[in-house]
Amino acid sequence: MTGSHIRSLTTIAAALALVAVATHAQSPSLPSDGRSLSIERSTDIPPPLLAAMRKAECRQDDALLLAFPIELFRPSPASSPMAIVPCAGGVLSGRAFMFDRDQQREPEPVAFPVMAFPGRVSASETPGVLSWNPYARTLTAVEGNDECDGVVARHTYRHDDRRGGDDLNGFALAKVERGKLGCGDSENWQVVWEASK
Repeated sequence: MTGSHIRSLTTIAAALALVAVATHAQSPSLPSDGRSLSIERSTDIPPPLLAAMRKAECRQDDALLLAFPIELFRPSPASSPMAIVPCAGGVLSGRAFMFDRDQQREPEPVAFPVMAFPGRVSASETPGVLSWNPYARTLTAVEGNDECDGVVARHTYRHDDRRGGDDLNGFALAKVERGKLGCGDSENWQVVWEASK
């Protein structure tokens, strides 16, 4: 093979790699029924989401992603796609990002209402480790605590299609609970606030 053939093959390989990256950057098509797609390896994170995570200083590695995978989902057909992401640090936390409809631009972080004390609401982009339940259509955030027997909060957000275009992509705070996730003890959640139905 001549040098020009090698350069041509290298150029073709680079073009194919760019097409593959561009295709992956658009994120796979998400089920409209709320089911999520999981990302368990950092090399599989779509570049727009990775850029947003870096801006938010949300770090993780493959070991963390294996235990707490990133979830990509669309809460309902009328909602924008979302990602919930674990973030490493002194205490494990989580963030949510909302994509635009075509998933081409960098997603925006979502700030959730949290209640540190009953009746006192503030906003936080790091409400806790997030989990999505597509059947109940709820997001749950459990805040971390690095002390054994430390009190933690659990915030539950319910999705409502009528609120689909708002800042929270259709989610509203539904319940706040406190409990101790003691070392070896069972969970003992107590409701401290619940939205009226």
